[in-house]
Amino acid sequence: MRKLSNISVEDILNKDVNRFILNKLKESSISEKIVFEIIESEGIENFNQVLEFIKSVKSYGAKVSIDDFGTGYSNFDYLMKLKVDYIKIDGSMIKNIDTDENSQIITKTIVNFAKNMGIKTIAEFVCSKNVFMKVQELEVDFSQGYYFGEPTDKIL
Repeated sequence: MRKLSNISVEDILNKDVNRFILNKLKESSISEKIVFEIIESEGIENFNQVLEFIKSVKSYGAKVSIDDFGTGYSNFDYLMKLKVDYIKIDGSMIKNIDTDENSQIITKTIVNFAKNMGIKTIAEFVCSKNVFMKVQELEVDFSQGYYFGEPTDKIL
């Protein structure tokens, strides 16, 4: 089981936070069980610094995910350049995917692109059996949401 840690681009660009994270990964024996989820930001202006951070955490065995993909500033160009391990497809596209044809088309496009890039996909906001079945049909790799249980701060 992996432990998810949300991080913003601002956190990554903060030298003290960046140094702290890399030192903890260096000292840790469980860094391969950590996934850093990069949360939505107003675009990545210091792209090279973010890419360097990703390369550094991955060198310790940690993984990287883009959160809420498909909304805001997230885009396919970032995925091609950042070399992330996972993308989380935003819940706004997943929650009605069993009845919304446009959500199905967009999700299938994201999944196909991700598979071709060697990136695993995660569906957020899977809230019912019908939504889960549609997500599986569209070949999303992993799912999360109230259909499986309420969020908790405990690792089960």
